[in-house]
Amino acid sequence: MDIRDTLIDVFQELEIDHTGIEAESRLREDLQIDSTEMVEIAVALEKRLSISIDTDDFLALKSFGDIVGHVSAARVDASSRTS
Repeated sequence: MDIRDTLIDVFQELEIDHTGIEAESRLREDLQIDSTEMVEIAVALEKRLSISIDTDDFLALKSFGDIVGHVSAARVDASSRTS
């Protein structure tokens, strides 16, 4: 399962509407995700993917694509530490 699919699963678990979601979808304006939900998303991704996410950096993300890119970088960082 890729990061996008994992993120969609997290959205479903948190009951966040992800209908028609695209990389450019804005988190707050288009998806109506608030800061509490952003923290919940970060925690869920950390648990599922065994990564560490800086909450302040995560809260600054603006789009769905930003989350995917941020999580991709965190996975690379996590794998480089275990190598």
